[in-house]
Amino acid sequence: MPRIKKSVPTEPPSCDVLLTPAEAAHRIGIAPGTLKNWSARGKGPRRYRMSPTFGGRVRYSEREVATFVEEVKAGALARPSKLPATSAGSRAAGVQTGDEA
Repeated sequence: MPRIKKSVPTEPPSCDVLLTPAEAAHRIGIAPGTLKNWSARGKGPRRYRMSPTFGGRVRYSEREVATFVEEVKAGALARPSKLPATSAGSRAAGVQTGDEA
């Protein structure tokens, strides 16, 4: 049975700078392989295939990558941290820090 590929838009937004996967991954702060995995799972910024044939070059919109980074930052800031705020809090919880040896 032939493998069915998800359709990927081939037309990026007009007048936008296009980034290679390595450039996009660098701006997000992840490895290029992670970005590739995210794209395969439908996560991360939208990718654009520069030719509709199998093996076409993939690019990312600079604007969409920046928007994705801002959305991730906003989501991360909206959640409370699971880590204690100070080392005193970690001592109270019975966790040893490096300066208590």
